[in-house]
Amino acid sequence: MSAPIDFYFDFLSPYGYFASTRIDALAAKYGRSVRWRGFYMRGIMQEKLGQTRPFLEVPLKGEYYKHDVARMARWFGLPYKSGGLSNFISANALRAFWLIDDIDREMAKRFAREIFEWHHVRATPPNTPEQVGEAAANAGLAPTRLDLAAAMQQDEAKARLRSETDAAANAGVWGTPTFIVDGEPFWGADRLYLVEDWLRRGGW
Repeated sequence: MSAPIDFYFDFLSPYGYFASTRIDALAAKYGRSVRWRGFYMRGIMQEKLGQTRPFLEVPLKGEYYKHDVARMARWFGLPYKSGGLSNFISANALRAFWLIDDIDREMAKRFAREIFEWHHVRATPPNTPEQVGEAAANAGLAPTRLDLAAAMQQDEAKARLRSETDAAANAGVWGTPTFIVDGEPFWGADRLYLVEDWLRRGGW
């Protein structure tokens, strides 16, 4: 059986949101599964890329980004209303993703889609434990199964996210979304057509 596709994402990224709506169906078309892997993009930007300036304040690039995201939403045919880059700290949601993933991977995917919708469709950044908990409940997590609000603040959850972020960087990930297919990395939601070409050809 062919190896799963690794889908690396941070909830902060609208491009990650766009990709999340397509990657599973694309993989299934070619008999593949997808392993969703949340990581903390701000950590990689600061520690690996040396970028400390807020993204939208970068001359030229910030203005292009705002134009491009709206254009990509139209191209994907998806609703889009951003909660803003500076208004969302994704760490709580990412910790919760891995806590849920340890229980049920499909539930974790549903949770991830909920978080993407909160931030990129409803323009409601899910920063607080209460908001993250509501998203988890919507995904099917029963409070009796996991005290998520408490667990996501524990040292173990924080260390897990750091470990997953380090693993992403070690795999060559420096942006969100990134897909790794048979060891081949593809960065960006607009690279899904190259992912499909790889899957169709069985490599190059």
